[in-house]
Amino acid sequence: MAITKLSTDYGIVFSTFTTPPTDTLNKIQPIRIGLWDKYGGSMSSGWVRWIFEQYHFPFKLVYAKEIDAENLNANYDVLVFVEGAIPALKTEASFSFEEREPKLEDVPKEFQHTLGSITVNKSIPALNKFLQNGGKIVTIGSSANLAYHVNAPVKNALVEMVAGKEKALPGEKFYIPGSVMQVTLDNNNVSNWGMNATADVYFNASPVFKLLPDAIAQKQITPLAWYATGSTLRSGWAFGQAYLQDGVAAFETNVGKGKLTVFGPEITFRAQTHGNFKLLFNQLYK
Repeated sequence: MAITKLSTDYGIVFSTFTTPPTDTLNKIQPIRIGLWDKYGGSMSSGWVRWIFEQYHFPFKLVYAKEIDAENLNANYDVLVFVEGAIPALKTEASFSFEEREPKLEDVPKEFQHTLGSITVNKSIPALNKFLQNGGKIVTIGSSANLAYHVNAPVKNALVEMVAGKEKALPGEKFYIPGSVMQVTLDNNNVSNWGMNATADVYFNASPVFKLLPDAIAQKQITPLAWYATGSTLRSGWAFGQAYLQDGVAAFETNVGKGKLTVFGPEITFRAQTHGNFKLLFNQLYK
């Protein structure tokens, strides 16, 4: 009865064996999880917070001021950054905006520690230091920008050359707002354990990557999921979806002693994408 309830409530798949598979057993341990949030609350962070609570992952909320203090390795093993956390690089193929916050004196004292945002000059070096010292960072959606900040060997796949410069594909050529697309996965990789060979993901102007030459051969990067064809639409509508073909949707790369795992699609979107939760959960164990 207990196994039946666990399977029903949490989507755990149980298999039976006649003899213990001792040669394939791996001991796993929970790790210290930090989930980014901001003053007033991030909607995307709130949904991941709810997921963690429902699936009994202990975690702490992490705000910009704590990140900037550069003491992350002492308190966390993995940091999770959802949509909207990491600012973009200032290039002609990027777009970003800044939100205004109230003045410090206008905020109750118990909430003042939540003020601030992730900045290129202070927060990004602190996150890079966390990675270099052995920490793990998971990014979802636009927070994939961190890959560019730490010089991961990838580039934006959704660009074109205009007058000798890379620029983002214009809306009349590529536009996929809030549709479900299919990705192909390497489900032999530990990060994808429990997944099928394909998965449906929520795509909302999501980052897509191309790997730099020799990145795989030199073992600098490991693709986790990609758009295998030029027609991967599962639900909704997608204008110019052929541009996705062979684009990388998710990857992992070592940064110093640490690891950065990047998911372009919003795999935790409004806590509705249950089929993809394993992609995040697999990152939360040692």
